[in-house]
Order: sequence, then structure tokens, then C-alpha cells
Amino acid sequence: MEVHAHSHTARKKWTHYFWEFFMLFLAVTLGFFVENQREHYIEKKRAKEYARLLADDLSFDIAELNRAERVLNHIITAGDSLALLLSDTDIRKVPGGKLYYYEYWSGWRWSIISRDATLQQLKNSGALRYLNNTELVRKILGYEESIRVIYMLQNKYEPEKAENWKLVQKVFYQDHFNILDKDPALTRDSTVKNFMTDNIRLDSFLNTNYPLYTYDKNILFELKNWAYNSSRNYRVIVNDIKMMRSKAHEVIEALKKEYPFK
Repeated sequence: MEVHAHSHTARKKWTHYFWEFFMLFLAVTLGFFVENQREHYIEKKRAKEYARLLADDLSFDIAELNRAERVLNHIITAGDSLALLLSDTDIRKVPGGKLYYYEYWSGWRWSIISRDATLQQLKNSGALRYLNNTELVRKILGYEESIRVIYMLQNKYEPEKAENWKLVQKVFYQDHFNILDKDPALTRDSTVKNFMTDNIRLDSFLNTNYPLYTYDKNILFELKNWAYNSSRNYRVIVNDIKMMRSKAHEVIEALKKEYPFK
């Protein structure tokens, strides 16, 4: 009779299981750490790209604000000048060219448009979290608020400018405005530093007694009030332009400090 001996597998020590667990834990932890570092690197890279794009948009806005401030100040000066001339007791003695020229500038409807594509993308995509600086984010949102204020004022004043234009049609002949539009030396230009540029054609136009459609005192009084009202409204916007521009500079400096770039 043959007897078979049963073989026994040696029992593993607890330390063996411990090291298996430890190595698995270490592999998972290292994988998580590497992935986390990779995501952190990507987010930091994206943050710098967004910072550069946002700074470019803000620089564009600053240039637009400078231009808007220059134009609005011309409009304000023209509105005040027109109102002053319309206060004359005998309006027929005032050269009609001056009335037409000042109304031509005073009636210019100018709107500021911010290039906020990057800012909106940052907000809508949740990418503001890439900018891991609470103070920086606060400055950016503060700038956005200044944009909203400007837009709110423009939306408020635009209907008033449209209403004023209806009154202008009752007082002025469009043909004389067309003279200004067609002459490069007379037409409105946002690059002009002083709308009262010294040239022979402008002097000639200002001193030509172009007639008005009506000299009704009540209508002219209403037109004078509209001119003053337009100047007052644009003064409010000019003050907000200065604040918006200051905030834009602050954001750009903060972006460059946090994410150094040229």
C-alpha cells in the first residue's frame, strides 16, 4: 500500500502583505501626485495665457477710453457753446454757421464698447479659478463693474439724444450739416485734439450766416436746454471713464506682477 504525503504551502508572513499594500499605496499616491502636478502646471500655464490676453484687452480698452474722453469733451464744449449762443436775445445776429457747427458736434452720439471677450470667457468657463489670487480677481471684477456702469449710463442717455435729434430736425437744415460731413477739413474726427481747428474753410463756415428753419423762441429755448442736458450727461460719463481707465491700469499691473510677461 502506497502512502502519499500531503504538501503544504508555506504561510506568508504579515510583513509580506504589508509591503504589498505599501507598494500599491505608494504607486497610487505617486500617480495621484504626478497627475496633480501636471494639472497644476497646465492651470498655471493657462492662467498666464489668460493674463496676457486680458492685459491686451485692457490695453485696447484704455486706448478706446482715451479716444472717448477726447470726443466727449469736444461734445461737451460744443453743447455748452451752442447753449450759450442760443441764449442770445437776438439769435438772428448770431452767425448761423456757428450754430450749425456746434450742433453738429453736440449732437454726435458716441458709445464706448469694451473688448471684454477674455473676461467673459474667464467667467463663463469657470476659468477665473486659474487666477489663484483673490485680490487680483477682486480687481478684475471691479473693472467689470465699471464697464457695466458706463453701459448703464449710455443706455440711459441714448434715448435722450434720439429725442434731441427730433428737435434738431425742426430747427436746422440737413443740407448745411452735409457740407460739414463732406469736407475733410470740417467733418468730425475722433483723432482731432481740438475740434476748433484753425483753418480757412472752418472760419469761412463759422462766419457764414446759414439760416435756421425756424426762429421760434420756444423751440430754440428747448434746444438750448437739450444742449446743456447733453453736456451734463457726458460730464458724468467722462468722470466714469477716468475711473474705468484707472481700474484698467490697476488690473494690468496686478496681472504683470502675478504672471510676469512683456
